[in-house]
Amino acid sequence: MIIATLGTLNGIDPQSHANGLQAALRQELTPAGAVALLIFFAFAMQCMSTIAVVRRETNGWKWPILQFSYMTIVAYVAAFAAYNIVGHFVH
Repeated sequence: MIIATLGTLNGIDPQSHANGLQAALRQELTPAGAVALLIFFAFAMQCMSTIAVVRRETNGWKWPILQFSYMTIVAYVAAFAAYNIVGHFVH
């Protein structure tokens, strides 16, 4: 999913122009930014069907909103920490 999104953001079709996408990412994304992006997507709540199931099982929006918020905050904090740690070691 992230590859297609990055291709769209860069105006490149990731399927047919994979080398162009790689070149654009190498130019725009630092090693610290790449690690932060990977960490964010590892922790972020990306599955809307999971939120829908939690909503259905709990009969309310409290837990899905809490789950989405918590995981987004954890993902952001972890990505921020990773960016700063990697950025400190890689110049």
